[in-house]
Amino acid sequence: MTADVLEQAPLVVEDLSLSFGGIQVLQHVGMRLLPGEITGLIGPNGAGKTSFFNCLTGLYCPQQGSILLGEEHLEKMGPTERAALGFSRSFQHVALCPELSVVENVMIGLDREASAGWLDAFLPLPKGKKENALHRERALAALDRLGVAHVADVMPAELPPGVLRLAEIARAIAAHPRVLLLDEPAAGLNSVETADLASALKKLRAPGLVLVVVEHDMDLIMEVCDTIHVLNVGRVLASGSPEQIRGNRDVVRVYLGDEDD
Repeated sequence: MTADVLEQAPLVVEDLSLSFGGIQVLQHVGMRLLPGEITGLIGPNGAGKTSFFNCLTGLYCPQQGSILLGEEHLEKMGPTERAALGFSRSFQHVALCPELSVVENVMIGLDREASAGWLDAFLPLPKGKKENALHRERALAALDRLGVAHVADVMPAELPPGVLRLAEIARAIAAHPRVLLLDEPAAGLNSVETADLASALKKLRAPGLVLVVVEHDMDLIMEVCDTIHVLNVGRVLASGSPEQIRGNRDVVRVYLGDEDD
C-alpha cells in the first residue's frame, strides 16, 4: 500500500478482546474509525475506553482480534513502531515540562523525526540549528492551528488549564499524525475553556486523519462528533450518529440518563 493510500485509510478493529488475570476488560470489540471524521468513544467509568486506546497504541497486547490501518496489520507492532506509522495521543492529565516554554514542549512531539546527532545538542552546528529552526516553525504552526500561537514563548505555569490542554494537543499534531487519540481532553476545564476546545477540535477534522475522542462531557461529544461508539462493561453497546446515540434507549438507560433525572 502506498503512503498516499495509507493516509486515507480507516482504522479497523475486529473482534478485540483483552483480559487481565481472568478479568475481561474488552470483549469482542469491533469498530471502523474513519479518516475525515471526529469519532467519539463514551461509556461509564470502567467501560474499557482507556484500555481500548492502549490496545490501539500498542501499550496493551490483546489476547484476540485484529487492528488494521488500511491493509496494514498492527498486532505485532510495538508503541514505537505505531508512533512511526503515525499514531499520536494525549492523556487524561496534562503533562507539559514546566522548565520548557510552550513551543519547546510542542517541539518534543517532533523528536522522533530528528536526524541531528548528540553533538548538535551541545554545539551550534549548522545541521542542528537548521533542524531546530524547522521544528520550531512546525510547532508554531500547530499552535496557530489551535489558536494559541500567542503563548508560544510563555512558560506552562503562567497559563490556565484550557490553554495548556490546547498546547498538549498541538504537541500531538505537530508531526502530522494519521491517527490521533485524545483521552478526556475536557477534563478539568470550565465551560468557556470547553467551548474553546470544541472549536479547536473541529479545526482538526481532516481527510487523512482518524481522530478519536474519549470524553465524559456529553455536550462536547454531541457537538463535535460525526460518529459515536458506546462501550459498556467492555462491549460495544451502540454505534451511530449523535442523534442516534441520544435516542438509543439502551444508551440512555446505561449511561446518558433520562432528561428528567
